[in-house]
Amino acid sequence: MEETSGKIVYPTIEQVIDINRRMIDKFGGLFLGDDNLLNRSALEYILEAISSTIFGIELYTTLKEKACAITYAIILNHVFNDGNKRTGVQVAVTFLESNNVEVNLDDSIVDLAAEVAAGTKNYNDLLEWYYAH
Repeated sequence: MEETSGKIVYPTIEQVIDINRRMIDKFGGLFLGDDNLLNRSALEYILEAISSTIFGIELYTTLKEKACAITYAIILNHVFNDGNKRTGVQVAVTFLESNNVEVNLDDSIVDLAAEVAAGTKNYNDLLEWYYAH
């Protein structure tokens, strides 16, 4: 597992909603209601899953696997009314940086996130990007 400086810092639903609001404010898009959530249960599930174990075994064992799972779930489950790709990537980057893992963001993530949304790239493709960057 990547080195951490102690306990893993996980995002909260409120933090994810705030990131979505900031992405919409910065890049434009539709923000409806108080939280813009379209699929709250999918967001709750992934935030629970990245920090849980089943029979003592973690579902996602590395920080980058956890970050990838966040991005992938937000994009594929269309958690928000708008801004899912941007939010998914930014939540994962914020999660990694909160746990002292550097991420080298470049424009390739924009195309990759769009391909994930279109179904032409999968979790493993996204995970490969996180490990490369």
